[in-house]
Amino acid sequence: MNRAFLSLSLALCTPLAAQGLWIGPDQPGPAPRPDLRPPAPPNVHIARTAVHADVVDGVATTVVDQLLRNDGDRDAEGTWFLPLPAGAVADHFTMTVGGKEVRGEVLDAGQARSVYESIVRRRRDPGLLEYAGDGMLRARIFPIPARGEVAVTVRVRQVLQPTGGIYRWSWPLRAARLGDAAVGPLGLDVRIRSQTPLSTVFAPYANAAIRREGEHAATVTVDGAAAGFDDLEVLYGLAEQEFGLHLLPYRLPGEPGWFTMLVSPPRTLAAAAPPRRCVQLVVDTSGSMAGAKLEQAKAAVRTFLYRLRPDDLFQVITFASAVQTFFAAPQPATRDNLDAALRRVDGLTAMGGTNIGGALQQALESARALGDDGAVLLPQIVFVTDGQPTMGPTDPRQILELTRRADTQATRVFALGVGDDIDVVLLDDLVEQHRGARDFVRNDEKIEAKVDALCQKLAQPALTDVEVRCDGLDAFEVHPTRTRDLFCGEQLQVVGRYRNAGAQRVRVTGRQNGVRREFVFDVEFPAVATRHEFVQTLWARQHIAALLDGIRRNGARPELVDEVRQLATRYGIVTPYTSQLIVEEGMRLAGKDGRVRDREGMRDGIGGPPAGATSAPAAPAAGGGIAALGRARTGAEAVEESLATDTDAYELGATRREAAKSGRAGAAAERELVRRAAGRSFVRVGDDLVEQGLPSDWARQAVVVATFADAWFALAADPALRAVLALGDRIVLRDGERIVHVRPAAAPQRDPGPAVR
Repeated sequence: MNRAFLSLSLALCTPLAAQGLWIGPDQPGPAPRPDLRPPAPPNVHIARTAVHADVVDGVATTVVDQLLRNDGDRDAEGTWFLPLPAGAVADHFTMTVGGKEVRGEVLDAGQARSVYESIVRRRRDPGLLEYAGDGMLRARIFPIPARGEVAVTVRVRQVLQPTGGIYRWSWPLRAARLGDAAVGPLGLDVRIRSQTPLSTVFAPYANAAIRREGEHAATVTVDGAAAGFDDLEVLYGLAEQEFGLHLLPYRLPGEPGWFTMLVSPPRTLAAAAPPRRCVQLVVDTSGSMAGAKLEQAKAAVRTFLYRLRPDDLFQVITFASAVQTFFAAPQPATRDNLDAALRRVDGLTAMGGTNIGGALQQALESARALGDDGAVLLPQIVFVTDGQPTMGPTDPRQILELTRRADTQATRVFALGVGDDIDVVLLDDLVEQHRGARDFVRNDEKIEAKVDALCQKLAQPALTDVEVRCDGLDAFEVHPTRTRDLFCGEQLQVVGRYRNAGAQRVRVTGRQNGVRREFVFDVEFPAVATRHEFVQTLWARQHIAALLDGIRRNGARPELVDEVRQLATRYGIVTPYTSQLIVEEGMRLAGKDGRVRDREGMRDGIGGPPAGATSAPAAPAAGGGIAALGRARTGAEAVEESLATDTDAYELGATRREAAKSGRAGAAAERELVRRAAGRSFVRVGDDLVEQGLPSDWARQAVVVATFADAWFALAADPALRAVLALGDRIVLRDGERIVHVRPAAAPQRDPGPAVR
């Protein structure tokens, strides 16, 4: 099916910044031989970019507002280009500069290719050719006043065509990393509206916030420095039945594939009333909660009470040295009972020890007593604590065994850990044993916001005891290994690998109001699929997280550590616990002493020793690395380890945006050390990007190709290699059976060494 979408990329000035393209003042002419002199510093740069996209029933209108600043002493004039990716269709193009409409034109594929190659040869920007697809937009901009600014607005319409039931809007932010470092901040929002209800809305980036607005609308937002993001993709699917399932596959020829399945329940249970629940809030009031934490605890109880439904049964259990309940047994959430509970809240005080085991036992036994009368009730416990067990059973193994025996009703336990002094491992083990989830309330967060989001979510259980099966698929290394309950408005993400191909039937089963339900989906697992490259990274992150979680809980067994090393280096995964592995791989590629040995005594004939002859980059701070995992049960380090090794993308809060903040330092290190393109990972070795999996003596085998030479353009004719070459002008890659070392040409030396191809 034809892919019809438009990626807008705006860059400016020499050297090319590729977020648009400013080449002026002259139009591009015939392709000259490369000018080896360094380009003049740019005077015009992008001060700010805002991108707004409205997608209405598959038709997208994208508006780019950009502020161009001229720091020079003369007025600037130039030609502005907007590259169109392969298959793009634009039916409207306007540009407004200083309140006046500027006439533009659409170049076809042949014209675009000629112009691109001319610019690439002249301006020496390898990333530009990555977007030499079916055409581009072109307009003249004049004037940009000296020491002044010009606001530019571009509007483009496009039609999105679904592939495999998924609509895709894309934005090539990767291009913004090339060239001019003066590219300013970028803000982007994509709003989706559809007459047919939306089932899946997905963006594969931790810093993307997704907000659902009822059944028919959603908004995806991203903000930050343009250089901080890879290409942005927003994907969405429409609801064809009560539950939705969409498959995102990625598979290279001759290899097992990767997949991500997105299972989406409805936003609300319109067909049937939500199940009756017995919801119990178990809240810590020990001495460590004195002061601000106690006020937060009171706010948490009030928020919990306000979120109850009239047909719920509820109980509030407080615990310190002893355990106390608001009522003798769980009560209906009537107005009188809620008012009575609210009056009790003001009298809460913080003192004594922390009897975690006794409090949970009380809640679980209350749920068991209710189950004896035959009523169909969904038991849920919301457990809030800021500390470690000091009263009653204090051994975590005893507490787990106690709660396992007391739970006869398959009660779900959802935990909120407050601060950093909690027993993180105990919380993780509790929610795993009782098929719930956990989250953390950090010191700068408000507990009532977390409790409100959690209670709002738990009020709409869409499917419990969930199983996802695809009997005919030869799948392996699937995560999560144990599914959780699904709540209305959220999404279950299942990742894995597969060997066979073809049409398959996926079954999602579970219980609604105690009744067994099954939903069946027919999907295609292709033999080759190269559209969603990010899927392999999603799988690798989940698989590494599962391995690290095993190391954290059970110790660093050699086979687990070895597998983490292999995966981390193959897929370029950097976390606070594996970043040093990437550096070690760089050291391996560079030689044992961290220096690249070029063949024949480092004689290359095109500019002296390669930049890779410098030392490999130092590892970022990694919190002690793999050997340190699991050394702490409490404290900020234990919280960070738990979050970093979480194999389930589930958050108790409204979004994962807050949790993503803690991982941004690691993500920045990853972008610095590792780059990806066309399903390949590249490690930074000095100034070179070296493909993973090459032999350590690659330099002796490599064929040298000069950037922008005829042989370089021959490589760029392959779309997959074009994406690799777009990473920069110093790349070591595998091309079939040979290894190619791409690097800039320079004046011939006395000893020319190997010939430049």
